[in-house]
Amino acid sequence: MRIADLLPDVTAALRIAIRHHSAFRHQSAIHHQSAINNQSAIRNPHSAMRWLALAACLSAAGACRKPPPPPRLSLPQVSGTIAVAGLHAPVQVVRDRWGVPHITAASQDDLFAAQGFVQAQDRLFQMDLWRRAAQGRLAEVLGANFIERDAMTRRFQYRGDREEEWASYGPDTKAIAEAFVRGVNAWVAHVADDPSEAFARAGWKPASWSAIDLLNRTDAFRSSGDAIDEVHRSKLHDVVADAIRRAGAPPFFSALTPPARADQMATRSAAGSTATRGAELRFSETGRTFSHPSSRYIVHLKAPGWNVIGVTSPWLPGVAAGHNEHIAWAMPPAAADTQDVYADRINTPSTTVTDSIVVKGRKSPFVFDTSFTRHGVVVALDKAAGVEYAVRWSGTEPGAAAELAAPALDRASTWSEFRAALVRWKMPARRAVYADSDGNVRFQDAALLPVRRAREWNGWLRPDALPHALNPSGPIIVRASDIETESVAPDVVFAHVLGAGGAARRRFDIGPLTRPAGDDAPVQAVLEPKAWDRSRVINAPGQSEWPDSPHFSDLAREWSRGAFVPLAFTEAAVRANAEATLMLVPASR
Repeated sequence: MRIADLLPDVTAALRIAIRHHSAFRHQSAIHHQSAINNQSAIRNPHSAMRWLALAACLSAAGACRKPPPPPRLSLPQVSGTIAVAGLHAPVQVVRDRWGVPHITAASQDDLFAAQGFVQAQDRLFQMDLWRRAAQGRLAEVLGANFIERDAMTRRFQYRGDREEEWASYGPDTKAIAEAFVRGVNAWVAHVADDPSEAFARAGWKPASWSAIDLLNRTDAFRSSGDAIDEVHRSKLHDVVADAIRRAGAPPFFSALTPPARADQMATRSAAGSTATRGAELRFSETGRTFSHPSSRYIVHLKAPGWNVIGVTSPWLPGVAAGHNEHIAWAMPPAAADTQDVYADRINTPSTTVTDSIVVKGRKSPFVFDTSFTRHGVVVALDKAAGVEYAVRWSGTEPGAAAELAAPALDRASTWSEFRAALVRWKMPARRAVYADSDGNVRFQDAALLPVRRAREWNGWLRPDALPHALNPSGPIIVRASDIETESVAPDVVFAHVLGAGGAARRRFDIGPLTRPAGDDAPVQAVLEPKAWDRSRVINAPGQSEWPDSPHFSDLAREWSRGAFVPLAFTEAAVRANAEATLMLVPASR
């Protein structure tokens, strides 16, 4: 298959949209699915997404009418003892009253194996779905409607030397990642014959992980939206922007009943951070909608050389924002131009890579080509004008997997150590806000930014050339400017991806809940360098993805009241707030 067989054609966009509108009115659902496989749902920015969603609903209608599987009342074991393959010594996991695990191990290797195991206990379905979405493998389980989304997602992955990639994050990051996925796989094996209710509803079982699963670029690409801004500034056709948006587009399960109202899911606050010299460091994180489970997971990691607590992505090791015994840090978004869009003549010298997508319900995989020019990956064509559109992004360079440099930050104890570790953080672009127990505050932008000469890339900006400040006279205030702040309802629904249909929404969705006044970000923290146990946090709706868990929605209720919960750090504070203690012991060989 030629690349033109899959990429959107700008000049054909309106004609195809009109033809498909007619097809939608007069043809069967089978014709809709066939049209999707031939570029149907990607042309008109105002109608194509509605067409795709409706087609997905029709194609999934039969599945939606099936009675849901009975709820599974079993929960992950959080007390007693579990034998875990790959451990070298016992590991203690104390979960506090808010579901936060405090993990204590005798070695770094066992620490991260335990982190992988524990996070999989609480969030395995979310982790599994994230991996499929990030790797462009949704069509494999959700069908042909996701072919073009998966193909575009795969185009923006790293294709360079694997060892150079691992080395860029730090000398022991590969070992940390391998230990982490070993722990994840131990839990996958533990539930292989009886996966959770979420897997039963979704229709597939969890599979084993590999360390290279953590190297994908999708999260980083989704956080780097300047290519779409450039499309608008340059007045290029919206089809080009639609093609870029398709990379890493969130997964969805379809149903013929409406979801929560859009204004119940919109946020009014922007992600940001504030630090004042000698005082607390605050940060909040939010997206455009309230999703469920939370995109963050709170964890405390303790072993020789490690004592760090904060938030991480459930599918990653380490802590991305939080504090250790000496310093605290937050990572709000930074304005950074990491993407460029180029219009070149068709047949510009290029390299072509052939890939295939396994599609649910089809005997043969979908085979497609990806074309790379000196200006990046080709995302759209204008056949009439003889122009192809390419996107160049610095995230395809070594070391740009989102937040995989976090373990390098976790062990820093001074500003100089933190700043040296921050060099390893290339994606997504962030303004690292720092505070320490001596009362100092600082910030440093972290991103891999190209040096541009006449729109051509010529090397990379050094960290010293990026914005930074040491103990400024006033507070450090960082606030993102790209979050919608209008048209929100007074109540909120945390909508789950499996909430397709009334019964599923009643089972998985949380709310409506009253929206708190002021900052309504579902993830917030206040870190106190002068007394770490006074730190507090919120991670709505909860730590667990299991509907029968007390930690499925407990933090959503606290969030609705505008409240935080303690972020226990010292051994005494952890012990005082302990709810359950689990011992992970080495499995007999």
